Amino acid sequence: MSNESAWFWAATTLYALSVVGFVVWVGFRREGAARLAGLAAVCGLVPHAVSLGLRWAAVGHGPYSTRYEVVSANALLLVLVYLASARFARGLRALGVFVMPVAFLMMGFAVMTFELKSDVPIIFKSYWLWLHIGFAKLFAATIVLAAACAGAYLVKQRRAEALPQLPPPARLELLAHQLMLVSFLFLGVMIVAGALWARQSWGRYWAWDPIETSALCTWIVMGVVLHFRALHGWSGKRMAYLTFVALAFSLVTAYVVAMIVPTIHNSYLVGQ
Repeated sequence: MSNESAWFWAATTLYALSVVGFVVWVGFRREGAARLAGLAAVCGLVPHAVSLGLRWAAVGHGPYSTRYEVVSANALLLVLVYLASARFARGLRALGVFVMPVAFLMMGFAVMTFELKSDVPIIFKSYWLWLHIGFAKLFAATIVLAAACAGAYLVKQRRAEALPQLPPPARLELLAHQLMLVSFLFLGVMIVAGALWARQSWGRYWAWDPIETSALCTWIVMGVVLHFRALHGWSGKRMAYLTFVALAFSLVTAYVVAMIVPTIHNSYLVGQ
């Protein structure tokens, strides 16, 4: 087993322990399990970052080429954003019961192409790459957290005594809205940075490429959802379900169109 692989599996194991800890905490209200779950998630970031760093050193570019690199980096950022949110937004620690299983499954999805390595086009050697892909990953992480808050809201709305470690339903609904707003802004910056990068690389800002079109459609859908809440006062269950609609569009953009549909953006990635 290579050093990179060993670090990757160490991170995956710690994330699995975190999942178990959060489930035990929520199911049996064992505070010790919550501490173990949080510690495992934090510790998992270290070998996870090391594994991506070793891949970076081996292939000579950041984690944005193969499916393994893209999905693994997305999982790392999801855990990091979740831990930061739980640290600064009181009461969100129990969202780990939703977030950590997603991170664990993403690791499993990523490892299926672990052995693949590829070069990237010369146009990827641009500072715009970091802005474009960085905001894309922040967008993906925050919309998942928004959906997690919406899911927790629906659970607590149905049974008030469920998930007592989480904030009340009204607070969860507000957090879902705030996280979607942040995700919407991240996606908007990603689109603008991508257009500027395209102008520098290909001599045009926009070409209605599938990934460009999908990202724009997702941004519009998220804007419509936010519009309904801000100007029409929509709230409650229908906003929670609309958050899931926004998540669905986001997943299609980030993991279907970006990785499967042939586009100028991913000619080196499709089929991996």
